[in-house]
Amino acid sequence: MMTHRHFDNVILVFIIISTILLAVETPLDDPNSQRTYTLIYIDYAMTAIFTIEMLVKIFALGFACCGPESYIRQPANLLDFVIVFASLFSIFFSKYKLGFLKSLRMLRILRPLRLIARNRGLKLAIITLINSIPDIANMLMIVLFFLVLIGILSTTLFCGKFYSCVMPGNSPLSPGDQLERIKTKWDCLNYGGEWENKDLHFDTATESIMTLFTIQTTEGWIDVMWFAVDAVG
Repeated sequence: MMTHRHFDNVILVFIIISTILLAVETPLDDPNSQRTYTLIYIDYAMTAIFTIEMLVKIFALGFACCGPESYIRQPANLLDFVIVFASLFSIFFSKYKLGFLKSLRMLRILRPLRLIARNRGLKLAIITLINSIPDIANMLMIVLFFLVLIGILSTTLFCGKFYSCVMPGNSPLSPGDQLERIKTKWDCLNYGGEWENKDLHFDTATESIMTLFTIQTTEGWIDVMWFAVDAVG
């Protein structure tokens, strides 16, 4: 049965169905609703199917003492065993309301990983990604190096330039008068304002690097651009 050409394909279909159910399930659902009960019963069915698969493989390969091809000695089967055991344990003891059962049920999110173990293309892609980690680390070092260089340059150009005067709401000065009369920190304080810095600035090399990193994430870069346009001095 295990060597049948459709065996792995059928299991893959059930893994995909189980993954979709994990995506559909949400903690906001009413625990007494029909939808919740339907998802629970389908999860029971999926667990039963994966348990049968596990037992078939154990009978065919042996559990641990039948050579290197034994069931538990293969990493993919070990992952299956942990997931199935956690699912069965959470089902059998669900009525006892044990706190750690939620942690065991979280192991169900590992089910999609079984797709990788059964798909040669995905497995090859993961192995390639893992093997490329050293080269990725070298590239990150180069990016960090240029980030530090540009951060030092930005500190030289914009150190202390992102401060601005924040006037109180009852200020007698109009916005036009503020632009004309307030040029320095002391002008701001003399007219009753507060000399404040922006959250993202280039006053130190560390702050410059953090600001540049924030810009790289494409979050808040427009504000930094306008702060730089308004910078004077």
